[in-house]
Amino acid sequence: MDEYKIDDVARECGITKRTIRYYEELGVFPAPDRSDGGIRIYSREHIDYLKKIMTAKDILGFSLQELVQYLSVSDAYKMHHKTYHDVKSREEQKSKLAHMQQMLDEQITMIRAKIEKMKSMETELEETKVRLNAFIRKFNEEASQS
Repeated sequence: MDEYKIDDVARECGITKRTIRYYEELGVFPAPDRSDGGIRIYSREHIDYLKKIMTAKDILGFSLQELVQYLSVSDAYKMHHKTYHDVKSREEQKSKLAHMQQMLDEQITMIRAKIEKMKSMETELEETKVRLNAFIRKFNEEASQS
């Protein structure tokens, strides 16, 4: 297993060491093991998880609270997925699958809510632009008549 120091992780993820520590402090990002000297030792899994956090935050525009909720659902889904094959009875498997579906639906709902907010904001900006363009046209017409 490859091991990475916080500098390596920060560089690869395009964020600061302070941000990584802050996410650990908040519980958004799992704290890594430490060396005997107390240095944080990260794995490839940590880096991939941090990239997932950054994607959810940057692309989806999630607040920290939304990010925590989104990731907790994502982590629960992964846990259910990993343990699915350990379940013996078909009834338990069916229940686990239904729960996994519910978790995915919850994540999709969160993303759709963000998209709707973005669409609403886009519409508002487009309407403002139309009004501004009309004002500019009127201004130009008045200036040409002078």
